[in-house]
Amino acid sequence: MLPMLEKRRTLAGVMSWIGLGILVAFILIAVLAPIIAPYPAVGPNSQFLTPPNPLCGACAPPSFSHWMGTDNLGQDVFSRVLWGAQTSLEVMAIGVILALAVGFPVGLYSGYVGGSIDKAILLVMDSVYAFPGLLLAALVAAMLGKGPFNIGIAITVIYIPLYYRVTRNQTLSVREETYVEAARSLGAKPWTIMWVYIAYNVLITIPVIFALSAADAILTAAGLSYLGLGIQLPTPDWGLDLSVAQQFLTDGAWWTSFFPGLMIIILTVGLSFLGEGLNDLINPLLKKGRA
Repeated sequence: MLPMLEKRRTLAGVMSWIGLGILVAFILIAVLAPIIAPYPAVGPNSQFLTPPNPLCGACAPPSFSHWMGTDNLGQDVFSRVLWGAQTSLEVMAIGVILALAVGFPVGLYSGYVGGSIDKAILLVMDSVYAFPGLLLAALVAAMLGKGPFNIGIAITVIYIPLYYRVTRNQTLSVREETYVEAARSLGAKPWTIMWVYIAYNVLITIPVIFALSAADAILTAAGLSYLGLGIQLPTPDWGLDLSVAQQFLTDGAWWTSFFPGLMIIILTVGLSFLGEGLNDLINPLLKKGRA
């Protein structure tokens, strides 16, 4: 039993490092896009005159001058893929960070206080959580309008209940611990107990949820852009480029959709690896088995 647990922890460590490496690589791509992208993403200098293609306008297959080809407007796909990393990471960061900033303190308070307040908040959060995520994000995006920040807010709405539920459930368990009872008997104020004694022990599970929700946020943002409810042209975005490219896919212009889709897959897989690896590393049963 112990060798199996040890192997699982080793595999979890490898997955975590792979996922972290992929995430860091994409962050570097986003930050260094102005330097490493051979062409700008938008503007007159981003379009190139290529021999007219009767099927997809100015698109041209991958070549030495354009490694990932050009799209129907003659724009370099490689450059748009690099610039699109900025948009995707921006939307993801806005969505999951704001969801954490709202869901964690609300879940902490609800779980500690309990009673009718907890039941009321739980009812609201469960109602939102039960709603299909992409549909809810689409409704919020339709009301707020398009753009990276508004799409980030739309994603925030669907992930607040997730952070709330995880935080509340952990708080319900931690608040019954002996050291919390000791702090309460010594006259510590509820606010102090929540943020000094409980919050730290609840926060240890958040990185796992953060990584997994970030992976899902990438897919949600891409889905909104694909449906025409996310980023607008000419802003570079993987989901938007997929939406434009799908009409030329049957005509043989595979490169305009393949490379943006590949970036989405790699980043989401990396974040999933990071989340699953952290989950196994933090799992108390595995820790106990190792001890």
